[in-house]
Amino acid sequence: MKYSKSYLDQFFNSINEYHSKVELLIIANSLIRNAEKISWVISLNQLMNWQSMSDRSGVWTYYEVLEKEKASILINFLEEYEERNILVNYCKGIGNYINEELMDEVDSWIRHNEFEIYRCIENVFLRHRDWFYNCSIV
Repeated sequence: MKYSKSYLDQFFNSINEYHSKVELLIIANSLIRNAEKISWVISLNQLMNWQSMSDRSGVWTYYEVLEKEKASILINFLEEYEERNILVNYCKGIGNYINEELMDEVDSWIRHNEFEIYRCIENVFLRHRDWFYNCSIV
């Protein structure tokens, strides 16, 4: 699918708004061919799912269905981007979704650090801004 420059601009110009992050992730997913595995897109999918599942029903629901390959991709991504706080708290829940106390701790951390998570997401989108325009301009 192709998108106009002005369409993409509206989301990059309002990157601090959550709906813009969601729209950019939807666009990124639409631009990837089935065989492609672009680690930063996979990582953003995982990071945004982690946060949103925590908000909706508790982070344990994320970890309960977590695929090891996708967790590994996100861990490598967080290491590469030097997102130590997010990495440490993300890793706490892996394999521990039945530990209610630990899941409450991760949920609390996510709630109290949502701006740090948003900043990370925004930085990734901005770092890959040219990719969006190069892959999608009509």
